[in-house]
Amino acid sequence: MKDHIVIVGASSIHTIRYINGISTKFNKIIFITNHSNNLSLPDNIIIYNVNFKLLSFLTPWRIAKILKTHYNNNATNIIHIHQANSYAYHAIRAIKLSKLKYKIILTAWGSDILLLPKQNILFKCLVKYNLSNADIITAGSLYMINQIKQLSPQAKNLYAINFGVKDFPLHLDLSHKENIILSNRLHKNLYNIDKIIMSFSKLIKNQLYLDYQLVIAGNGCETSNLENLVKNLGIEDHVRFIGMVDYITLQNWYKRTKLFVSIPDSDSASLSSLEAMSFGCYPLLSNLPASIEYIIDGINGTICPDLESLHLNMGDSLKLISIPTEHERIAQFNYNLVQQKAVFNTNILKFIELY
Repeated sequence: MKDHIVIVGASSIHTIRYINGISTKFNKIIFITNHSNNLSLPDNIIIYNVNFKLLSFLTPWRIAKILKTHYNNNATNIIHIHQANSYAYHAIRAIKLSKLKYKIILTAWGSDILLLPKQNILFKCLVKYNLSNADIITAGSLYMINQIKQLSPQAKNLYAINFGVKDFPLHLDLSHKENIILSNRLHKNLYNIDKIIMSFSKLIKNQLYLDYQLVIAGNGCETSNLENLVKNLGIEDHVRFIGMVDYITLQNWYKRTKLFVSIPDSDSASLSSLEAMSFGCYPLLSNLPASIEYIIDGINGTICPDLESLHLNMGDSLKLISIPTEHERIAQFNYNLVQQKAVFNTNILKFIELY
C-alpha cells in the first residue's frame, strides 16, 4: 500500500466514484475539491475545500500550503488532477509556487478538450498550459487522445482509459425489459433532449409505438422548457420525467429499458451509454468519433447521422429490437464488449499501474 496521493477535482459523482475505487491502495488520500457537502467517502480521505473559480488568485497559494503539509521527501509524490480546466490550472500553479517535486497525472474530460478551447483564446491557452505541464495525460477515448495531440503537440505520455462501468452485472438478463425509451443526460442544450422528445412525438402522432413510454431522467437549466414542450406536443401520457436519480435507481431503469438514446453535440466516451449497454439496452447515439469507438452502425447499435433524421432512426431501432432474437444477439454482443473494454474495477487497475 502506497503512503498517499493527492486528488484534485470537482466533487462530482465520477470523481467520488473514482476515489472510492482507489481508496484501498493508499494509506491516505488528500482530496482538494470545490465543496464536500454530503460526500460519502472512506475514513482515509482528507478533504480540503478551496475556490476553483479561474479568477480566484489566492487559490494556488492555498493549494500550495496543503501540498507542503502532506509532502513526503522519501516517496514519489503524485497529484492526480481531474479536468484540464481551472482545477488543473490552479493545481499546477500551486506546484510551481511550492517548488515541490510532484508528478502530475491529468485526466481530461470531454468538455475540457472538445468545448472549452473553442470558447475563446484565453481558455484555449489555459487548456494548452495544463496539458503541457502534465507528466501523464489520460482521457476516455482514442478520439480525445487525438484531439489532445492536435491541441498540444508537446503533451506527453497519453493513455486512453475511461472510468468504466461501476457495477457491471454478473450476467445479462433481458427478462425485465419493458417498452421504455430512456434518456438520462443533463438537461442542457448540449444534450438535445428536446430533439428526443420531438422525434418521439412524431412516432406517436403517426400512431407508431403507442405502447412505448419515453422516460427522461436528470435535470438542469432546460427542465422546465422540456416539460412545457411535452405539454405543448400533447404527449404527457407517453412521457415521464423522473428527475435526478441515484445509481441504484438508474440501474433498475436500465434493466427495464429497451432503447437508450443519447445524442449530444459533443462527448467523450459516455459512461451512461456504456452502462446502458451492459444492461442490454439498445444504444441510439450521436454521430461522434467517441461513439463509433464502441458502436458500428446497424451492427450493435444505431448512429444518428443528423438530428433531423432522429425520428427515423428511433423508429428503425424500435423495429429491430421488437425481434427478440435480434435484441438478444445485439445485447449479448454489447455486454461482452463492455466487459472487455470498460469495467470499472479493471480500468481502476490501469490507473494504479500509472501511479
